[in-house]
Amino acid sequence: MSGSADEFSSAKRYDETGPLIPEWAAKAYLIVSIFAALAYLVLSQMMGAGVQLALVKVTGIVLLAGYAFFSKSPLLGLALLLSAGGDFSLDLSPPQLEAGIGFFGAAHLVYLAIFAGFIMKDGWRKDGLVLALALIAYGVAMFVWLNPGMGALLVPASAYLAIILLMVIAAALVKGPRLILLGALLFLISDSMIAARLFRETLVFDGLDWGGVAVWITYFGAQLCLAVGIVRRKTAMEAAG
Repeated sequence: MSGSADEFSSAKRYDETGPLIPEWAAKAYLIVSIFAALAYLVLSQMMGAGVQLALVKVTGIVLLAGYAFFSKSPLLGLALLLSAGGDFSLDLSPPQLEAGIGFFGAAHLVYLAIFAGFIMKDGWRKDGLVLALALIAYGVAMFVWLNPGMGALLVPASAYLAIILLMVIAAALVKGPRLILLGALLFLISDSMIAARLFRETLVFDGLDWGGVAVWITYFGAQLCLAVGIVRRKTAMEAAG
């Protein structure tokens, strides 16, 4: 009897102390990541590319990964950490383009796996097919336009284009928060601007780099929307049983 009483007392004390990870921890990481992204936006216009700026850049995305892990979404956390690797590679001087493409391609494959899991569990949105067809047409047009400037990166850049299009199409078919689709579309917009700057030398400005500002805002907005949307979708699935 004494043992049972001790066990009951220990369990009661555990309940009173609450969980080891408080519920507000994930939201705290989310908020701090936004401030880190704003800090990078300012510093990127003041500092040249290099390791220091690259570390600042990845901070916001790593904090988003922390939000994902604290929200018990490990695949989302993995996608964000892979994205952070891509950010670091592309912000070095000189940029490590092939490494960056590889990291982000892997991140999109993880996002694709997440969306496939949602679709397999709850089916897919029929109205997403119209957007899917439009995305395929957009991808073909982008490939034709960018192709002359791809040079040695033709194969990895083309593969990356196909992967991100598949990711966005899958997002369009997911039943759930429209934040997921918004995030995927913002990612495509951001990467399209990067490709235009890299392969066609457009959206490059003297003085304040408005093209770079637009790329970062759409990119971080994409990751933020994807992270929050996926966590909400996962939470809703768990609540539904």
